[in-house]
Amino acid sequence: MNQASAKTAEYHVASFIMQIDVSQDAVVRQSIEATPGAEIHADNGKGKIVFTIESDNQKHIGNYADELKYQPGVLTLAPVYHQYLEE
Repeated sequence: MNQASAKTAEYHVASFIMQIDVSQDAVVRQSIEATPGAEIHADNGKGKIVFTIESDNQKHIGNYADELKYQPGVLTLAPVYHQYLEE
């Protein structure tokens, strides 16, 4: 059996809470929405956004989170939950 056929399909979902500069809300929302697998679930309009990222690879989620935390207007980005399933 070769490595490709032995590999198990993965599903990852991670949730995050982000504190932002309210004046940058639209820009930050666009950055999240442009991230593959990302979905905003809450935005209180006062600088806190809750969102998830889904992927078939944990490394992708980490890379996306790293990209988002350096976007203009982002003050903090904190992971809340990560779930991993093998399909």
